[in-house]
Amino acid sequence: MKKAVVIGATSGIGKGLSRILVKNNYKVGIAGRRTNLLEELAAENPGLYLTKTLDVTLTDTIVQTLEELVSELGGLDLLVISSGVIKYNIDLDFAVEKMTIDTNVKGFTRIADWGFNFFKNQGYGHLVGITSVAGFRGWRNNPSYNASKSYQMNYLEGLRSLSNYLKLPITVTDVRPGYVDTAMVGKSYVFWVSTVEKVASQIYKGIHKKRKVVYVSQRWRFGAWLYKRLPNKVVENV
Repeated sequence: MKKAVVIGATSGIGKGLSRILVKNNYKVGIAGRRTNLLEELAAENPGLYLTKTLDVTLTDTIVQTLEELVSELGGLDLLVISSGVIKYNIDLDFAVEKMTIDTNVKGFTRIADWGFNFFKNQGYGHLVGITSVAGFRGWRNNPSYNASKSYQMNYLEGLRSLSNYLKLPITVTDVRPGYVDTAMVGKSYVFWVSTVEKVASQIYKGIHKKRKVVYVSQRWRFGAWLYKRLPNKVVENV
């Protein structure tokens, strides 16, 4: 039985993907800030879930927590970083920007570095990061969120390059969702919305095929292509 850890499994994509992994013969360590939600998910299949409370902004304690979880799992084949925050911040409240950076940049980097080094020492593994098509352009409503997703996309590409340079069988997958029907996205400015179940299913297929980049839903491959090519004047006035 393969072993996976999903960071940010208390809701949304992380929760949906955890369920699919369990259905496909994985034992899954689920981690997140809200202990009660982790326990609710684990109760669905107690023999195949292990829980660990984890706040990704507390970078000094992340490694110890992850190592404890992997030890309890008995190994690690797949690490999924699904934790993240988005807050509309047109007033540029620095507290909001800092929270986004602490989670989506600092926390993400700490987990990704640990995961890559773990797989490097082990000799194999699969690292998955949930980024966003938002990372292709900036947007006035949440400047730090779009910038953080651009950072994540480039960081994952850098890790993929490093894996190739070291000639290691470490797969690095960048999952780029569009709009997903989650509490984090909300209902404003939303189109082409996919359910969590549909998105999680497509992510699992991408993981199984060891793809480098996965757009979910798949129509967002075209959406991203178009978004990148829109004139600056259009994007700046949307």
